Amino acid sequence: MIRLRRPAVAAVGLLTLAAAVALPLWTLADGTTSHATAQISGGPTVTSTPTPPGQTATPVATDAGAVYLPGPIIKQDLALDCESAALQVALAVRHIDVAQDQIYASLPQDPRPVQLGADGYPVRWGDPFLAFVGDVNGYEPKYTGYGVYYPPIVAAAERYGAVADGHTGWTIAEIVGQLRLGNPVIIWLTSDFKAHIPRYWTAWDGTRVPWSIGEHAVPVIGYDPVQNTVTFVDVLYGVQRTMTTQAFAAAMTTFGGMGVSVTSG
Repeated sequence: MIRLRRPAVAAVGLLTLAAAVALPLWTLADGTTSHATAQISGGPTVTSTPTPPGQTATPVATDAGAVYLPGPIIKQDLALDCESAALQVALAVRHIDVAQDQIYASLPQDPRPVQLGADGYPVRWGDPFLAFVGDVNGYEPKYTGYGVYYPPIVAAAERYGAVADGHTGWTIAEIVGQLRLGNPVIIWLTSDFKAHIPRYWTAWDGTRVPWSIGEHAVPVIGYDPVQNTVTFVDVLYGVQRTMTTQAFAAAMTTFGGMGVSVTSG
């Protein structure tokens, strides 16, 4: 049985990571776009750098210690397959070319419908630690589809020849350490890039599953110690984004610092 553990607090340069501050769930935007597109009010500034799909980001290295890994800036193909898209980017950084739909098709699937409680929230559903939960073309706010957590993504990465390290408790310092080795790190957070208190449902096998509407996975590909920023590919929109390390560290707490590093086999 897999449980989330809270991430350790670590220093990166002059950065001190503060304890996560609980924020209320955000107001969902209208429509049926993937992983519950959110209206972001306040909070950290997120800078978008759009790149045409399929192009490769330009690598950057500076004497000041910045690191940037080249990888394709892509958009997810299906409504909720951000995890497959994130792994496609991470594998490409390690020179392993696998199509996004091929990755998704290789994941275990649990299409069984959700059971809602009297409050309208899920009380029973699948276990994303074991399989993709729900319909990949579903809509999270209506609980017709959700996603998948790190163990199936680790298995998928290794199926295609990579070495993957998946666990909870990732810190900024550990992510940067992997980037300096040339390894991208897929991190689970929410699509509004803020910290949230997770809710829980019970999986069919009795496992207590932490969840949050807007569950999202992104491959981290860059870090700048001077600007104090982290860069990643937001596969929801097919853009490159940069956030402060403090804001990104806070966003990571929603899923307990869940992540997967990807290394060449």
